[in-house]
Amino acid sequence: MKTSRQSIRVLSTWSSLVLLLIGAAAADIFTVNADRASGRELDGGEAVIDLDGNVEVTDGEITVTSDSGTVWQSSGNAVFYGNVVVVTDTLTGTSDYLEYLKDAGMITMTGHVVLTDGETVVEAGEIVYFRTSAKATARESVVMSGPWLGMVEGEYALYDRDRGSLFVTVDPVLRRIESGDSLTVTADRLEFFPDDNTAEAQGNAFVDMPSREFTSSSEYLRYFGDEDRFELFGSPLMTTADGEIEGDWMEILMDGDEGPSAVRVEGGASGYFLDRGLEPPSETWFSSERAFFALEEGDPDSVMLTGSARLTMKSGGEAADRAEMNTVTGNTFVIRFEDGNATRVVVSGSVNGTYSYRGGNP
Repeated sequence: MKTSRQSIRVLSTWSSLVLLLIGAAAADIFTVNADRASGRELDGGEAVIDLDGNVEVTDGEITVTSDSGTVWQSSGNAVFYGNVVVVTDTLTGTSDYLEYLKDAGMITMTGHVVLTDGETVVEAGEIVYFRTSAKATARESVVMSGPWLGMVEGEYALYDRDRGSLFVTVDPVLRRIESGDSLTVTADRLEFFPDDNTAEAQGNAFVDMPSREFTSSSEYLRYFGDEDRFELFGSPLMTTADGEIEGDWMEILMDGDEGPSAVRVEGGASGYFLDRGLEPPSETWFSSERAFFALEEGDPDSVMLTGSARLTMKSGGEAADRAEMNTVTGNTFVIRFEDGNATRVVVSGSVNGTYSYRGGNP
């Protein structure tokens, strides 16, 4: 999940545009071109210049073009109408309408707003930048896309320069497809912190990787991009084709395209895993205070359970008809696997066990 690396560029795209717009609007030197221009004076002496036809306003670093526009000389306010295009360096912004209010320090772009910087694109019905608070909002069908980010959608987004974050809310969803693998993240709110290269999913966080048969759910999720690591809080649950793991707190380390490489659980760890080398598969159910799983290409390699640990093994294959079951308790379990099959179990500390089967069957 390489979300936050590309969010750095998304933030740069957004903030570069609004800051340069402010610089242009506040500058003392402009070059203004238009097919037609007319001046008028309002009550109180305010001079107004109306521009029409191939309007172009530039300060040498940023250029705004539109079908028409109006500039209020004393207040420094300006509006541009129709096919508005803002160009600076690698950045291009387009909209139907742009308004700048100097005293309020507010820039509003409305109507099919699209900001493009290389392969990064931000789309919305409206983007507003508030200069005093160093915040920008985007509303109405907000879509952010880029080669590493994938696509983030929502109805509302807020960029907070002081906080160094960008969050998307109102049915937000992150989708990414890379090398045939797909990833979907949904939550009540998605937030990106580019300075720390982290991302958060807050409230009903759900991750789905269909190609790896992997899902996770929790109330809160943090992703650390530099480490390719997840932290899950609030009834976290991880599900794979070979079982489930849950607890009070969970950490998942990813290994590129291979999926999870390690899982650590603290508090109320429980779940099960299957041995698919048998038909029907054997089942191993566990519970403990803490658990650690090392995985190889998605299959268990080793498991450690500590603190009031309990392990129940239900036989598979032919033995499944006899309902054979081993239940063992102890302080610590260490389980080794080969080719996804449990080959060794070591139990220590207050060990106790029972064996049962369905009697009367051969």
